[in-house]
Amino acid sequence: MTALRRRRAPVPLLVVTVLAALLVGLGLSVAAVAAVAEGVRTAATASSTAPAGPTSPSQTVTESMRLLTGRMDGHPGWPRYTNASWSVQADDTVVLRITSYDDGAAPLGGMQAMMFDQVHGTVGGTETVDGKPVRAVANTDVAHTFTVVGLGLNLPIPAAPTGGSVTVVARFVVHRAGSYLWQCYAPCGSGVNSMGGAMSTERWMEGTVKVVA
Repeated sequence: MTALRRRRAPVPLLVVTVLAALLVGLGLSVAAVAAVAEGVRTAATASSTAPAGPTSPSQTVTESMRLLTGRMDGHPGWPRYTNASWSVQADDTVVLRITSYDDGAAPLGGMQAMMFDQVHGTVGGTETVDGKPVRAVANTDVAHTFTVVGLGLNLPIPAAPTGGSVTVVARFVVHRAGSYLWQCYAPCGSGVNSMGGAMSTERWMEGTVKVVA
């Protein structure tokens, strides 16, 4: 009887080991889902993303971009951000003004709709759409996004009225020097799932924000 009890003693340890393995696996699954939800893609394109050193006194600078449609630039089906790459000083307050002429919506799919229709990384957590402060744009109204994953910045851009335009303005501050990739995360291109063409072409739906120390 004593020998039998000794053989059974390790069973609780086995149960604990299995439960621990399940919990670890669950944790990895949750992490993977979170990564998909954030649309994680390498965003910092320079080796230097260290905190900026001493800089001149901060100032407010304005950067302007335009969103043209394929009909406007002679390349059907290829919407395009103009002034795709620009530079600012670290610690400056950036006022980004995006005027869009694209009246076609490109609703976000799946778990992207839980993140990229929300405003992130701006002063006060808002942007203005034609002067009205908002914290999100309805998924069915999203035409594009201006997303800098490396800076935690996301601006949803709504579809413009037919024949007109819509202007989105946001304020943000960047404290870390480096070169950061921006992208549109709304499926507005060609090919499978509308993620090809302009979506994967630099100076169309991709560009660079440089932050200079």
